[in-house]
Amino acid sequence: VLWLMAAKEKWTRQNDVAGARVILEEAFAANAHSEAIVLAAVKLESETRQDARALALLERARASEFAGHAGTRGTARVWMKSAVLMRQLGRPADALAVAREGGALFPNFYKLWLVQAQLQPPQDARQTLSRALKACPRAPELWISAARLEFAGPQRNLARARAILERARVYVPRSPVLWLEAVLMEAEESDSVARALLARALQECPHAGVLWATAIVLEPRAQRKARSVDALKHAEAHDPEVTVAVARLFWAEHRVEKARAWFERAVRADPDYGDAWAWWLRFEREQREPDSSSIAAVEEACGRAEPRHGRYWQRAAKDPDNAWLPVGEILHKTAELLATTRQL
Repeated sequence: VLWLMAAKEKWTRQNDVAGARVILEEAFAANAHSEAIVLAAVKLESETRQDARALALLERARASEFAGHAGTRGTARVWMKSAVLMRQLGRPADALAVAREGGALFPNFYKLWLVQAQLQPPQDARQTLSRALKACPRAPELWISAARLEFAGPQRNLARARAILERARVYVPRSPVLWLEAVLMEAEESDSVARALLARALQECPHAGVLWATAIVLEPRAQRKARSVDALKHAEAHDPEVTVAVARLFWAEHRVEKARAWFERAVRADPDYGDAWAWWLRFEREQREPDSSSIAAVEEACGRAEPRHGRYWQRAAKDPDNAWLPVGEILHKTAELLATTRQL
């Protein structure tokens, strides 16, 4: 851990890439079987666009044994990082081959199955996800990917997607993300059906902030305030998704200072929740007279926080077209995605 902290200090605080590389080389010499050190070195080379170095490190890692993985070539994370980097570099065929080989070595690592499905045409992806769900039936992400595959495109099949998510909840009960996916799909067709399903979801997951936030958004305008009171009462304390939903309510009512205070409360509660930063940026940009200093303050604070999570933040950050973009640009990409969501 100390090696990694020292390397990060050199790289991010002192902007000394060469110094960070030396530290990681020394760390590797002392801990040749450490997955964390190898992946840290790969991240350094990748993010400084030393692509050949990063690929060479990963190729060597895939042929090596690591602590806790005796008798196995590489680790699941090494194989996944290899496939993801190849995809980012515009080598989808190589990425798919690596993901398949890694998946054969680590069939219980669901992310390698996901990468394979993302690199395949729909029919092949459907077969891959079918095999994946037999190997990893308790991974919500796989069920969601399978359902989205059925719901995507002009021929979207809500009945099949619904059946997949119903089966998923048998294998993974009390999963807020599975319920959320089902509710959002139903909301594409009928708000009343979505609200009825959401009521069932809240019975099973009574403290899930993501579900309460969705409940606020799906309510008719006249009932939203009362729903927000319920959400604040029942969701976990200081839940950032509920806090953002309340901020958006104040925004819709043109109560600018109240909205700003609640957006600020959301990012204080969880600075790692990127969607909150993106909503706050949209709020500041869409004022009648946008204040450039307020927009810059959000951008700077988000840059310091370096968020990594959030439904829309991850969608922007993990898009291969956005690889290597700095936090500030991911913030703006996420804000653009939010424009496609239901507005209050």
